[in-house]
Amino acid sequence: MGMGHVPHEPIRTARESVEFQRPQHRRAATNRSLKATAAARVARGKWAEDLVSRWYEQHGYVIVARNWRSKRGELDVVARKDGVLVVCEVKARASNAFGTPAEAVTPAKQLKVRRATADFRASMRESNDPIASLVNVVRAVRFDVACVLGTQLEMLEDIF
Repeated sequence: MGMGHVPHEPIRTARESVEFQRPQHRRAATNRSLKATAAARVARGKWAEDLVSRWYEQHGYVIVARNWRSKRGELDVVARKDGVLVVCEVKARASNAFGTPAEAVTPAKQLKVRRATADFRASMRESNDPIASLVNVVRAVRFDVACVLGTQLEMLEDIF
């Protein structure tokens, strides 16, 4: 049957050369800028947590823990004042381009924070640390959200 002639090598265009490799090099440069962006995001988050911790201390709270981790989540800032344990979720954004910081605290995130708080209280009950004795005599637990937009801090107390 007359299928015609099939060449052994693939057909190449006349312009094909090293130029086709350039996008790969550009992508590699973009990856470096993504790492820089991620580092900036981490630095912004740490700065925001420092700002929130200072705010709590200025308002008479005692910082009990920062960046406490369990299998079920992380607690950014844990403070105590007058028998109330305050768990604060810190959300920092450079701009509102992807939504406000408060919008990032979804019901799923709230559940994660509540579960991590239960783990935190359980670990404090088992601990012999002097700070644990402060946590064990709490009458209530309050959940706050600290929204840092640019350099402005907005505290949303007892939000969930």
